[in-house]
Amino acid sequence: MANRQTDGPQGPGARREALIARRAERKSQVRRRRLIASGLLMAAVVAVVAVVAIANGGSSSSGGSKPARSAPGGEAGGGKSRAGRQPEGSGRVRNSTPQPDWEAHTGPVPILEYHVLGEPEGEVPYPELYVSRPDFRHQLEWLDRHGFQAVTLEQVEEAWFQDGTLPPKPVVLSFDDGYRPQFTFALPQLRKHGWAGVLNLKAEGSDLYESNVKAMIAAGWELAAHTINHSDLTTLDAAALEEEVAGSREILRREYGAPVKDFCYPAGRFDETVIAAVEAAGFAGATTEIPGYAESDAPYELARFEILGSTGVSGLEADLAAG
Repeated sequence: MANRQTDGPQGPGARREALIARRAERKSQVRRRRLIASGLLMAAVVAVVAVVAIANGGSSSSGGSKPARSAPGGEAGGGKSRAGRQPEGSGRVRNSTPQPDWEAHTGPVPILEYHVLGEPEGEVPYPELYVSRPDFRHQLEWLDRHGFQAVTLEQVEEAWFQDGTLPPKPVVLSFDDGYRPQFTFALPQLRKHGWAGVLNLKAEGSDLYESNVKAMIAAGWELAAHTINHSDLTTLDAAALEEEVAGSREILRREYGAPVKDFCYPAGRFDETVIAAVEAAGFAGATTEIPGYAESDAPYELARFEILGSTGVSGLEADLAAG
């Protein structure tokens, strides 16, 4: 393999730094826009209050109505203070840490693969990747009734290779790309069962806000890398491959302070060269779209059951039974 520049103006390291700088600048612009919007909103509120005060007689001494008393929570009208509300996703779920009834487990583990939760709106490229929200809820309920408990892939690897423990019937629920309903819907649904998930996040171009991802991590979810741009890794040259694999891990670790131990191949595309790049980047394992149970003897070719809009509960049951 020809030697390639790694730290010059065109090297992957320099391109990564440029990408990180662009992301930081975009965040700064967003923060500035939010501050401006907040100032405009506050000015509008003050104007409305002034108009109402004038309409009511200007002051309490002129016989106007008294202002509403603040409730104990601090918000007028008896509502709970916004400052006192717990943000969605705060607090770790039960299965984010090993439980007393968990045991050693070195056998196969099923990994489920989800994308968008909800109904497609209009024409979309891959409608089968949309799983309805009722279907998703019913699948979680079925898993729970049949004794399955969701854990992270990190926990599975700790059980396989580091004498860790798992529940009697472990399952990993993975969510690819970073679609908004993975935060707004999957996170609270998994929370009801005390389960953690795995977010396979594109480092660039997902639908999730930084605060969403941080809330998912705080709840006990695992953050895994899914490249920067969701590229077909088998088509890239060595420099681009390193940037998409190692670069995505570097960006996510820097941005979220998470270990990012696992990788997910976009569209399940990989070969021996791609596996070597994933291993060289320091990942402990990588998930594919090969159907079946994941096994410890193939850590960089971990099988998953892709859950589609047509899968339903019966399809999920059939997959797990066949696997």
